[in-house]
Amino acid sequence: MGFLTFSSKAVTAAATASLLFGCTATHVGTANPQAVNGTTPNSVDRPRQLKIDRFKACELLSESQRVELKITRPPRQRDDPILKSDSCNFSNLTEGTILTTFVITKHDLEQFSPKRATGTVHPVRILDFPGFQINPEPQDPLSAHCSVNVGVSVGQVLRVAYATLGEQHFLPTNEVCRRATRGAELTLGNILAQS
Repeated sequence: MGFLTFSSKAVTAAATASLLFGCTATHVGTANPQAVNGTTPNSVDRPRQLKIDRFKACELLSESQRVELKITRPPRQRDDPILKSDSCNFSNLTEGTILTTFVITKHDLEQFSPKRATGTVHPVRILDFPGFQINPEPQDPLSAHCSVNVGVSVGQVLRVAYATLGEQHFLPTNEVCRRATRGAELTLGNILAQS
């Protein structure tokens, strides 16, 4: 019965994470805050247009990468009705955490910009691609959420959201954001390797 409770909470949290975006913590790796300077999605500086519509969200992380991200359960595919995208939940029942990858092909990076997103939004770069790291406000005292949204091409976004579920599984926001950022680096790196 505990698994069913966690599973329904995980799905609820993943759906909530679709609406609530972000992170305010110190950035690690290649995700560095940068000024927006009036950039629009069509004029963003990216190394190239990287189409992701042929990729499946549940196939974006290898088994060893899932271990690195402390994912212990098999991936669970779902269609996200809010973002109208293929998405995949990766969870850890012991830690009460969930990482969700989204292959978004019907929205542009602007959807996640400070003007459109709810919460605190920081511009970032992931493997030289522009993006936004978003932290919902106010943060739920029983969970933490962070998402990294990468503009891989015009009209396509790779999104990685990380969340904790429940007070007993709470992680500091900086750790939740570190895991979301690392998830974005790994998934984008895998896409680049296959393109």
